[in-house]
Amino acid sequence: MNFCSGVWNQFKFKTSLNVVAERIVLHVDLDYFYAQCEELRNPQLKGRPVAVCIYSGRTEDSGAVSTSNYAARKLGIRSGMPIAFAKRNATADTVFLRADLDYYETVSERIMSYLRTFSHVMEQASVDEAYLELTGISSGFDQAADVGMKLKKGLVEAENLTCSVGIGPNKLISKMAAAVNKPDGLTVITPDQSETFLSPMPVGKLFGVGKVTEKRLNEEGIETVEQLRENTLQELKKKFGAGMGAWLYNSSRGIDDEAVVERKREQYGRIVTLKADTRDPKILNDTAGALLADVVGMVRKDGQAFRTVTFIGIMDDLATRTKNRSLQEYTDDVESCTMVMQQLIEEFLAEHGGNLRRMGVKVSNLGEKKGQKMLSDFM
Repeated sequence: MNFCSGVWNQFKFKTSLNVVAERIVLHVDLDYFYAQCEELRNPQLKGRPVAVCIYSGRTEDSGAVSTSNYAARKLGIRSGMPIAFAKRNATADTVFLRADLDYYETVSERIMSYLRTFSHVMEQASVDEAYLELTGISSGFDQAADVGMKLKKGLVEAENLTCSVGIGPNKLISKMAAAVNKPDGLTVITPDQSETFLSPMPVGKLFGVGKVTEKRLNEEGIETVEQLRENTLQELKKKFGAGMGAWLYNSSRGIDDEAVVERKREQYGRIVTLKADTRDPKILNDTAGALLADVVGMVRKDGQAFRTVTFIGIMDDLATRTKNRSLQEYTDDVESCTMVMQQLIEEFLAEHGGNLRRMGVKVSNLGEKKGQKMLSDFM
C-alpha cells in the first residue's frame, strides 16, 4: 500500500492523551536512491530497468550492482549482485550505469539539510537514510504521521524524489517500519503494536541480525522473531554470549534505547543541470558563484567554516570530474572562495576537453574559522 492511497497501513491506530510523553522516532529511507537520482537527471530512464554499478576496472563487466530500481528488481537484479550475473537477467531495455558518487552525495546533502528542518536532532545513517527524533515535537503518533506526510510531500516538491518513512517508539522499529511499505510508503508502528509487527518476520529481517547470526539462529530451530521471543534471556546469553544474547532478547520485543545522535557533517554542496551543454567560462563562473553563495550560506547557518573548495563537472558523456584546492585556514568568505573557484574552473577546462552537462560546487574539510582570511592566502 503506498502513501498516495491516504491510508497508513494496518498497524496504525489512534493514540490517547496518556501517551504524549512516549518516545517517537521517524526514519527516512530514500527509495532506490542512486537509481532514482539517475532517473532525476535523465527522465528517459523512467520506466526502464536501471542498475547503478560499481565497476572494478578489471574487465568491462567486473564489479557489482550497487542499486537497482524496482523495474530491475522485478528481473532479479539486486544490489550486491555481480554485474556479469545481473546482465544475464537483463532485458534489452535494461540500463547499466556507472555510479556517480559525487552527484549522489551532493543530492544527499540537500536532502539532509531539508530533513534537519523537521527535528532538533537528526542522525544521518547513510547517504540515503536518516533518523529524526520527534519526541517532544509531536504530541503523539497521529501528529508524527502528519509530520511524515508533510516531509514526503515537501521532498517531492523540492527534489522530485520519493522516500519511505517509518515511525515508531525507537530507532529499531522505525527503521524496520520504513522497509515494509516501499516504495513511497508511510508506516506507523506504536509501542503496543511492536511485538505484533515483529512476530511473523524471519529472524534475518530483524535489523542488526547478519547472515552468520541468522544461520546460527536457524540451526537452533529459530526461524521467526516470534520463535526468538520464546527464548529466555538466560538461554540466549548461554547460546550467543552475554552481549548478543541480551540484544536478541530486547530486539525481538521491540526494545531499543539507542539514542538518535546528530553526526558531524563532512561537506556541503550543490549540483545543477546547465541550460545547454557548454564549456563557456563565463557561464560556468556565473553559475559557480551563485551556487557558492548558496552553499556558504548553509555553512554559516550551521556555524561552520571550511578549508577545501571543489568544482564538480559532469561532462556530456556523463563522466564526473573534479578539481579542488585546500586553503591554509578555515573560512566562510564567499568572495574569496569565488576567486578560488574561478581558478579551479580555468584549470579544469585546460585539463579536460568536451562540454559540461551539469556542474556543481562543494566545500569540505569542515571546522571552526580561526580568523579573517587574506586574499593572498588563496593564491
